[in-house]
Amino acid sequence: MKEYFKFIRIILLMTVFNCAVLPGTAQSYIQYVDSADFYIKRKMWNDAERMTLGALKQFPANKLNYLLWSNLGDIRLALGKTEDALQAFDIGIIGSPENTSLLNKRAHARFLAKMDTLALRDLDKSLEIDSVQRWPLRTRGMWMLSQKKYDIARNDFESLKRHFPLDEAAYLGLGQLEAINGNSEKALEMYDKALELNANEETWFYKITIEIESDKLEKAEDDLRYSLKRFPRCGNLYLLRGLIHKIKFQNEAAEIDRKIALEYGSDPLVVEKILPSNHKQEGNNNKKR
Repeated sequence: MKEYFKFIRIILLMTVFNCAVLPGTAQSYIQYVDSADFYIKRKMWNDAERMTLGALKQFPANKLNYLLWSNLGDIRLALGKTEDALQAFDIGIIGSPENTSLLNKRAHARFLAKMDTLALRDLDKSLEIDSVQRWPLRTRGMWMLSQKKYDIARNDFESLKRHFPLDEAAYLGLGQLEAINGNSEKALEMYDKALELNANEETWFYKITIEIESDKLEKAEDDLRYSLKRFPRCGNLYLLRGLIHKIKFQNEAAEIDRKIALEYGSDPLVVEKILPSNHKQEGNNNKKR
């Protein structure tokens, strides 16, 4: 953001000096822009917002003010003022409707505001303008995957893998698609590649889940031991360990893992589905009798 703001400052100042602006106004404008830069570098967001607004008021007709509106949106997001940030991005896009950076930023803010459909429109437009963009491809791919629009998701992840081969999200997304299609070996291959690039707990969870479903319990246990050393407070990994204990009829160990999974933040509904509580199991056994 710092380097981006320096670029903004240079362009804005060139515009000021090429326009018929009163000397005093130009000087004040420069001071506001410099002050905003000073406060942004120190993450003093309230002051950065005040100075950016001051610059916009000094020279509201500047055709390149969309750059400042873009910056203002970033500042407001840092302040947690999502609605105000959206307003800033809206104004910026009016000044530069084909600006992919602004469209992407507004999409991000709209996702934060739970405006998923509108956010997706921004991503669609941004990718129509420039189809090779990392964040829009991975974000739209994951969103389409969650909505079961698998063809679009696959196209986005394949493009992401082709143009950004070091982005683990491409392999994670493709792995999930292969798992959905029942291609376990291909899914594991994709997850292994994702783990090479970024060994995070989410990818470990997906990989070990496939190993369990494929009856590769020994491999799943090895991976669980390794991943739990790296992520000892990941509830979902304990949930999978509990599932293996359950498969092996080690019910006491499974119940212990169930409690740990809940303590470390696993979704209670998911936990109950995979490892039902003892009380529920007893109720099901009584029904069978």
